[in-house]
Amino acid sequence: MSTNTVSLSGNSNPLYLPLTEALRVDDIASRIRRSPLEGLDVTTVTNDARHALLDQMQERLFEPSTVTLDLGTRLFRMIVRGYMSRDPRQLAVRKQTIAVASCKGSKLPELPWFNTYAKCIRVSGETGTGKTYEVMNALRLLPPFIVHSENKEAGWSHLVQVVHLYVAMSHDGSLGGLLLNILSALDDRIGTNYATQPSLIRLSNEKLAVHVGIILRTHAVGVLVIDELQERNFTGAHGGLAALFFLRLLNFGIPMVLMGNPFGLSALERFSQDVRRTGSAGSFDFEPYDPCDFDWTDCIAPKIWAYYVLPEPMAFSDPDGKILFQYSGGIRDYAFRISSAAQRIAIDLNDKALTLAHLKMAYEGSDFAARDRDLIEGFARRDPIRLMDFEDVRVEHYRGKWGLLSTAQTTGAESQRESNVTVDQASTEWPQADSNASTTAPRTRHEQEMAAAKRLSTRRTNETSNRAAVKEACGKDDLRNEGLKKFLISGFDALRRTA
Repeated sequence: MSTNTVSLSGNSNPLYLPLTEALRVDDIASRIRRSPLEGLDVTTVTNDARHALLDQMQERLFEPSTVTLDLGTRLFRMIVRGYMSRDPRQLAVRKQTIAVASCKGSKLPELPWFNTYAKCIRVSGETGTGKTYEVMNALRLLPPFIVHSENKEAGWSHLVQVVHLYVAMSHDGSLGGLLLNILSALDDRIGTNYATQPSLIRLSNEKLAVHVGIILRTHAVGVLVIDELQERNFTGAHGGLAALFFLRLLNFGIPMVLMGNPFGLSALERFSQDVRRTGSAGSFDFEPYDPCDFDWTDCIAPKIWAYYVLPEPMAFSDPDGKILFQYSGGIRDYAFRISSAAQRIAIDLNDKALTLAHLKMAYEGSDFAARDRDLIEGFARRDPIRLMDFEDVRVEHYRGKWGLLSTAQTTGAESQRESNVTVDQASTEWPQADSNASTTAPRTRHEQEMAAAKRLSTRRTNETSNRAAVKEACGKDDLRNEGLKKFLISGFDALRRTA
């Protein structure tokens, strides 16, 4: 049988056989779905238990979406292909393993290129959009490692097979830091001591990189996930050397997933070979959801609202997730946060049901900083001005996506035209086109941005004035004024009296 032949029916490949059931993809949606509230009657639990359940929300709640089915199945099939091409019973595979091992002591740029490559998936996107969340929930369905006893046909007396390994890019972007992270992750996974072996840590980075590749091949790693590739840690010479290391690992037969910010992953787009190899099993771009996206309206938003721990039903209805979008900008992490924070406020106030007032208090409270709100409202209101100070957000990309980029043929009014999709026309302000634009000369981009900045400043001033007016009109005991503080202080006093 050829090393490139993939035949799963009755396959006895010792690297794949123990994973046959775990790597099936026909029922991945039902297997990956989970919720700590499943089968639990939340009306009977204590408030402490409700807080504990909210603590588990972001880590243990997962609802599959169309992206899950695409990314998860591609990931599993990539692992299967990787193990089929490394069937240790085949003579050609064993010869290549020996050839890889013979590279010990060489420097990274000096290695010969083998004639086969493993596959790689590239996952990019803005912060909080669910990149790591999706990949790690899929890998959760697989065992982290498998211990094999002697197998003469495969040529080993003992083998610890590592099915998946997750590693974060070093904070300073150095290859040495990344290599140490890989060895440390491997030690944590299977109890080895590679990261502290003097014979390894004394090597130069270029020689250690080769040793790391040999070690990963020896342990038959099913997929290596490298996360947190950012512009600040994966650019310049550091990024170029790390990119070479990634290509060498693929050439050693180690399937990979590379994840990070689009600006960080741009270091892999300088050469066509890097683009082709690192996206050979698929490229995914995670963006904040639009309010009409199927995954938002039918998967994410309903599941987040369903994770509800209060004893009485919510006092409002949000079947299509528009209210949740207003408080999260379509960013999944913020959607989790606003739901959890609002329910915590309701619990602390001893309220039985969640209301819009709880959402507002949570959004304007300590769970969200002013910069969080800038990011959320930048996407919720399609306002690129609020996003411009974030160096890791593709502002120009979203200006184009939202129809806000000017061209040589575009008038000033056309370049400021917003999409008709809104969240809440009564509460959301949108930049308006100049009514006299058709009779005036087109404005420069600088003039457009200055006008938008003035509108933003005016809106923020009005919002501040409105909040001050509402606060002044409230009584001193109103929760929107000093009431919540007094409530919490009285609670502490009561605890002290009973202590």
